[in-house]
Amino acid sequence: MSILRRSAQAALLLGLVSFSAVPAFAQAGQKEEKSEVKLPALVVGSKAPALSIEKWVKGQPVTTLEKGKVYMVEFWATWCPPCIASMPHISELQKKYGDKGLTVIGVSTKDKRGNTLEKTEKMVADKGDTMGYTVAWDKDRETMDAWFAAAGQDGIPCSFLVDQNGFIAYIGLPTQIDKTLELVLANKHDIKALAADYKKGKENEAKVQASLEEYGKLKESEDFAAAVKKLDEVLALDPKMAGAAVERFKVQTENLKDYDKAASDATAYFIDGGGNDNAQAMNFVAWSIVDPESELGHVDVDLALKLATKANELTKNEDPAIMDTLARVHFTKGNFDKAVEIETTAVEKSASNKKLQADLKKSLEEFKDAQAKKSKG
Repeated sequence: MSILRRSAQAALLLGLVSFSAVPAFAQAGQKEEKSEVKLPALVVGSKAPALSIEKWVKGQPVTTLEKGKVYMVEFWATWCPPCIASMPHISELQKKYGDKGLTVIGVSTKDKRGNTLEKTEKMVADKGDTMGYTVAWDKDRETMDAWFAAAGQDGIPCSFLVDQNGFIAYIGLPTQIDKTLELVLANKHDIKALAADYKKGKENEAKVQASLEEYGKLKESEDFAAAVKKLDEVLALDPKMAGAAVERFKVQTENLKDYDKAASDATAYFIDGGGNDNAQAMNFVAWSIVDPESELGHVDVDLALKLATKANELTKNEDPAIMDTLARVHFTKGNFDKAVEIETTAVEKSASNKKLQADLKKSLEEFKDAQAKKSKG
């Protein structure tokens, strides 16, 4: 297995709780609540705090959050890959809804991981229209503390949506803000209902975290059957937590050797259930089945084909790593012509990533060799 695939798989499994945010800035003295869920000071439904900005890096200064206007305040850092990945979507929101009263403000702040004003200014300049919204540099972390820390957040990117009356209508990933944003801009949202939903979500998060902790203990004690049940609980609480489904597949196959149940659960989750839109998780499972270095004692190539095909469809035949998995599946099934066809395209589409492209070229040669041997009879 290549270094690229190992790192991608590790990242996926480490992201059981969150796939799109990375840990930001731990708060001193912060204690974990293990019994009754205690909501943070700032939640959906709270009045939005003021902004405290040292320098407006891009766009017009926003001195106050004006009544009648809608604001999206997004916290990010130059070292954060998910933040950078979300920039085009945020820019599109500003472009699409700017004339309807939306102002997006990306707030960056100093931290222990090397985020600086100079690095922020350089990235903003380099990104150009990719950051097509207002960008601000925090004043002594005052905005970060008043918003991000007060809301009990621990991962970035993190966005806050402020409605026309100055109340927070959304807290979360900028890539998941669209539905609430549309309601708020149309002034059709119910702030009390949004607040109640947010509270329920926080309570659910606590239950998920508790189940994950119990899962870890059960797996460590090698009670794998009970560990799988805990992951079932997690997925019942949060059907979109694809990392839990991936981990369940690993335990079922590697530890329990229950291949039929693993295939059944994976099919139910990724084809018909909560993971039916998660191409990366599907790709992980498919690759684990056909990986030449896989230690699985049973290879369900038909399941791998279903998952790799759907993952490729979801990514519109544009992700070379996923195409590589699909090609490997066809190769494993003996469909050498199809494997060569797909891998050739994957090599072409990986031109911007030389390390990945080198890996794919090796696989392509392997597939071509098999194709040639087969044609010779």
